[in-house]
Amino acid sequence: MAVLVAGSAMAQTAPPPTTPPPATNPAGQKPATPAPTPTPTPVPFPAEAKVAFIDLQAVVQQSKLGKKGRDAMQVLNDKLSADLAAKNKEIQALQDRMKTQQGVVSEAVFNNMAKELDKLQREAQFKQQDAQVQIDQLNQELLATFQQQVLPIVEKLREERGLWIIFALGDNSNIAAAHAGLDLSAEIVKRLDATIK
Repeated sequence: MAVLVAGSAMAQTAPPPTTPPPATNPAGQKPATPAPTPTPTPVPFPAEAKVAFIDLQAVVQQSKLGKKGRDAMQVLNDKLSADLAAKNKEIQALQDRMKTQQGVVSEAVFNNMAKELDKLQREAQFKQQDAQVQIDQLNQELLATFQQQVLPIVEKLREERGLWIIFALGDNSNIAAAHAGLDLSAEIVKRLDATIK
């Protein structure tokens, strides 16, 4: 369920449908407008089912809570990236100044610039490590919040449907095939969104 990190980048999507090449357009004729693709009808949950599954990635991607977490992660990432970019710009400016002033300034002045460059590079390295720590901490907080809010909803739904077990699909899922109606992800998203103000 640590899919919150990267938000966005880890979404599982189906490959785009292949479309036939456009038909040639004889002179004077308007091109045919393609018919809209109908949305698939949800498969009903089998009444006799004793197991179900949820796609945690889908719950994170589609729920208000998941979107809120991705937004928080993006804000932090943007802030940390801006800090690192500013430090790198400072380093680049000093390196450029050293190149232009090498042989012009005294050796003592140049050595002081080299020491300052070393200090800036160490600060940049620390900022990089600290940024990763902050991202990991926020991810853990978001994951804990997600679990605290989602797991009780999953358990309540399990009780209501009289299910023995609800599997969680994710990157390490071992389910090879399942009846589409056993997917309770949309129901979990709906109930989770109802709890978010």
